[in-house]
This record gives sequence, C-alpha cells and structure tokens, in this order.
Amino acid sequence: MLQAMGYREAPSSIGQRLLWFLEHYRPDTASLNCPVVTKLHGPLIADELQVALGRLAHRHEALRTTLVRKGRNLVQHVHDELRLPFHHIELPATQPDQLDGLLEEVIAKELNTPVEVGQYPMRVTLWRIDEGEHVLCLNMHHLVSDAWSCGIVLQDLIKFLEAGPDGDPGLPQVAWQYADFAQWQHEQMTSGALKKHQDYWIGQLKDMKLVALPPASAATGVRATGIETMAIEAGVFNRLKAIARSERTTPFAVMLTLYYLLLAQKTGQTDLSVASLFANRSVKGVQTTVGFFANMVVLRSQIDTQARFIDVVRSVRGTVIDGFLHEGIPYQMLPLNFQNSGGRVDDVVFQMLLTPPPGTKVSARGVEFELYTPDSLGSRFGLELGLIPQHTGDCSAMLFYTTDRFRPEWAKEFIGDYLAFAQAASKQPDIVLSLRKEA
Repeated sequence: MLQAMGYREAPSSIGQRLLWFLEHYRPDTASLNCPVVTKLHGPLIADELQVALGRLAHRHEALRTTLVRKGRNLVQHVHDELRLPFHHIELPATQPDQLDGLLEEVIAKELNTPVEVGQYPMRVTLWRIDEGEHVLCLNMHHLVSDAWSCGIVLQDLIKFLEAGPDGDPGLPQVAWQYADFAQWQHEQMTSGALKKHQDYWIGQLKDMKLVALPPASAATGVRATGIETMAIEAGVFNRLKAIARSERTTPFAVMLTLYYLLLAQKTGQTDLSVASLFANRSVKGVQTTVGFFANMVVLRSQIDTQARFIDVVRSVRGTVIDGFLHEGIPYQMLPLNFQNSGGRVDDVVFQMLLTPPPGTKVSARGVEFELYTPDSLGSRFGLELGLIPQHTGDCSAMLFYTTDRFRPEWAKEFIGDYLAFAQAASKQPDIVLSLRKEA
C-alpha cells in the first residue's frame, strides 16, 4: 500500500470494481446509496453527535475512504482524517397530520442525491423537528458499505454517543479493516485460491435459464419502482421458523422455497434461478468490519411443483448451503451463457434482512434511536421480494417491481399468493402448494 499526502493507497476489492463498472452504465447513480435512517427521540446535542460520528470514522477506515480511478484501475484512498459532510436542517413547523408527508419528501430528496464517493464515502443529514425530535440519515455509498455494515455503523455510533465525547465505548478493536480484506482477496485471486469457487458456479449455472418475466415496455422509457407490502403474522412466521429448525436449515431457505414455488406456478418454469445478496463474511476477522462485502449469488434449483412443501424445502436447503460455501465469487465474474435472452440475471431477487428490523429502539444518553424505513426506499432490480422480520414477531413482506414490466394489480396478486402459500405451508408442511382455487 502506498502512503502519501495524508492517505494511503490500497487496491479495490472484487465487489468494488464490479459495482464501479455498473455505476458508469447506470443512469441513476443514487441507486448505489446505502442509507441508514433513524428517528431520534429525546434531548439530542448535535455537537456530541458530530463528535461521535468523528470517532466512528476514526474506528472504521471505510468511512474515511474515497475511491478514485487510476489509469484503468479503481483504487482506495484511505485518509488519515476526512471531514464528512454534516447537514443540520431545521424543518418548518407543520401540522402533526402533515409531518409524515414532509419527512418522506425531504428524506426522498436526500436518498435520490448521489454520494460523491470520490470526495467522501458518507453524507450525514440531521433534520430537527422540534427540541426533542430529530431524524438522522447516514447516507453511505455502496462501495464502502452494505446491509451488514449498516448495522455495525448504527450500533457503534450509539456506543460512542452513550460513552460521551471522551468516554470509552468499550468496543473491541476491529480485527480487519476493509483495505486489509481487499488486499487479502487480491492475493487469493492472484494465487488461484478462488478458482474452486469459480469452477463450482460455472458447473452449477451452466445452460441456466432466466426466469420468464414480461418484457419491458418501450412506451415511456421510465424504469420506476412500485411496491406492495403485506404482513406475515407472528403465528405463521413462528411456525415457518419451527419448520426451518426441524429441517436443520434457516428461515431464509424456507421463505425462499415459497418464492420458488410461486414463481414456478406463475411462469410454468421448474428450472429457476433467483439472485440474492449474501453477506460474504465467512473470513475470520471481518464480522465487525465496515465495507462492501456482499456478493450477488445466483441460487438455481429444480422445483417439483407436485412435491410436498417439506420435500421442496429439503431440496432448496442444499442449494442455499452450497451458495453459502461458495459465496466468495459474485456471478458477474462468471462466463455465463443463457438459454434465453432479453433479461438480466438479477431480474428476480430474494432478500431477507437479518440486521435489526425497523421499529427497533435503543437508547443512548437519554436519546432513543428508532430504526425507520422510508417509503421512498426502492429497488434496482426487476422483481424483488424482501422479507423483514419485525421486533413484534411478525414479518413484513415487501414486493418491489418495475412498473414498465408489471401492473400494480399483478404485484398485489403475487404478494397475496405468497402470503397464502406461507399460511398454508405453516399449518401443513406436508401438503402440495397450489394456486388452484377449490370449487
């Protein structure tokens, strides 16, 4: 690593180079923002928050890292110190019934403004509603963060705020900084250690068929995101988690099985490939590291729509385990040939959030942090089912879809059918799930 002018230079990771490439071919670069939004209740001292943010950036190198092009390569500049933009905004007085709409408006504007990662990796905005009410947005670029990192950033910030400007937060030392991981990954790549993962995926995804989705409409050229949301009640979700435990698998695999079965019956395909972002943190020492580790993994399964739900779960369990074992290689690095064209591998996506869910509340120095998911938070994929387990025990199911391919009525029916599948499978895991309605 090179050291010069208050920063040292480090190679970029595989994921950073891929995302950098995609950014230059994507018109909406704000889609690469990776935000944390939280409501703050209580007597917040803005100056103490700024001190805590400074200490947070000192702890995590990624939060003082810029990325720049050097010749044909992307490199990281890890700064000794980097002042992050901090915007403290007083919201105009408004009626209580108008506050939510105002918040959505200002947050949407912030989230739709790209983070200039060549200048700073994170932009901080604090909106003051009144003396004891604020909203905080930590808007990071995806090149330096991912969903797992968002949880680390918020948890550590709360620790620093609780400790006070000079107090000890009691945090253990970060074993690996992100530049350490990128260097290790570079060495793994050049030594050929990642080839076994690449060979696995090439074999697993050979002659893969993309999921047959409606073609994009050329009428408007606008790729807007729609969303439909439903709740999987706590009783249903708890029974599905119990099925996962009995089959020695995860809720992710069980909920993915429901998605596979629904896609199979909607499209008529049984050879299905669904993309998902895996944490990619199996390397010892990176569990508390902030950075872009997540890899897009393609989970391909042969789905028997006439099999019992529990048997399909057992089949999908193997797909998920193999995906986890080989998660170090993102699909974008693979020489894939599709039997059908006109779409993208990440057109159909499944996600399950494992970080603290919206509504989680944690206090620091008399200030309560409440995680918040803005309605304006969308998806950059064609059809994405995102599941967010709630602190109340239920699970929020959010279906993001591009409006140039799907009608709102179709999306509403799809998520409704998913909920019906979840309810039926939770009660009788040995039944065959079907969209056929009884006469």
